[in-house]
Amino acid sequence: MNWKGFKVRVAMISVALPLLGVLVFLLPWRTHLAFNLLVTAVCVVGSLEVVGLLGARRIPVSRFLAPVLAGTLPVAAYLQTAGIVPGVELQLLMTVAAAGIILVRSIIFQRKATLRGLLAYAGASLLALLYPAFFLSFITRMTGFAEPSLTVAFFLCVLFGDDMNAYFVGSLWGRSTRLNLPVSPNKSAIGFAGGIAGALIVALLFHWLAAGFPHRGLWPDIAIDAAIGIVGIVGDLVESGLKRSAGVKDSGVIIPGRGGLLDSVDSLALAAPLFWFLLVLVPAA
Repeated sequence: MNWKGFKVRVAMISVALPLLGVLVFLLPWRTHLAFNLLVTAVCVVGSLEVVGLLGARRIPVSRFLAPVLAGTLPVAAYLQTAGIVPGVELQLLMTVAAAGIILVRSIIFQRKATLRGLLAYAGASLLALLYPAFFLSFITRMTGFAEPSLTVAFFLCVLFGDDMNAYFVGSLWGRSTRLNLPVSPNKSAIGFAGGIAGALIVALLFHWLAAGFPHRGLWPDIAIDAAIGIVGIVGDLVESGLKRSAGVKDSGVIIPGRGGLLDSVDSLALAAPLFWFLLVLVPAA
């Protein structure tokens, strides 16, 4: 068991949860503006870390434009969610516009000497634009639900429980059930099971303490929780694959002992759109 890594996770959550609790529950004014500014900052820093991963492999990428445009995606989601620009699917429009700008910049404004790297530059820049910003902007959209504070808190706590228990169980008992995945050889079947179990435990606690939240009925709530728990684990594997491809251990150095922001929000990124769509599609009980 890597107790040092586990202690770092506990310390990070001990700091992050109270901070997020203040932003989500005590500063809800203007459709959780303070919290959504944090989401925007995370999107920009996350994009910069993707640029860094690509740079580690000497892949040409838009180092400035892609992160700046990445920051507009959660902003567009906020403007739509807050009703400042009503009646328009602004997040989708901004995503399409930003991708178009990246492609135009990649293809048209190139010197002849750099044309051979055009495909790599365009693809890498689109990756830095969309990951993680497009996915995390759905957390901003969660603040538009009827119970925004509980919705965001539920999502974050479930994914934190998923990550913590997967790490704890996998470190203690995962050696014999390692899946030997190329992107993350130490990931184990029992670790995956432990992560989903941790997510379910948190969801059941929420269901009990918050009067049945998220109010889809016990079994639909459990199904929703299991789905985002599974996708959260997949999100961790996606980021692990990016790091392994880049030949680096961490996506950055912004969090002492933990690495970059991507190392901490990778599970949230892929799970956020799924959770948002499930809450929209599954009617309240």
